[in-house]
Amino acid sequence: MISVLAGILKFILIFLLAAVLLLLLLVLLLLFSPIGYKLRGTFLEERADGTAKASALFGAVSGEICYHHGIAVSGSLRLFGIKLFGIEGRKEDDDGDDKGAV
Repeated sequence: MISVLAGILKFILIFLLAAVLLLLLLVLLLLFSPIGYKLRGTFLEERADGTAKASALFGAVSGEICYHHGIAVSGSLRLFGIKLFGIEGRKEDDDGDDKGAV
């Protein structure tokens, strides 16, 4: 009976040790992996244009967001090159007035 309890306890302790080591490895990877970013933008003739890109975990996680003249916002979030989340831009009015207003 005691040997069965000792075996179960041994299994639980090995599982907890593996979980703690995996968590420690993940924290160290996050602390020591490079984080890269690139920002570009202009503001000419009262029209904004810009792009922001960022990557982390050696490029495994990357994101991009853009604003170009008449397009509101577009961007994406990728994990290992697979798009997880995307935003598609919409056209704005060239003259700036709202045609739907009364």
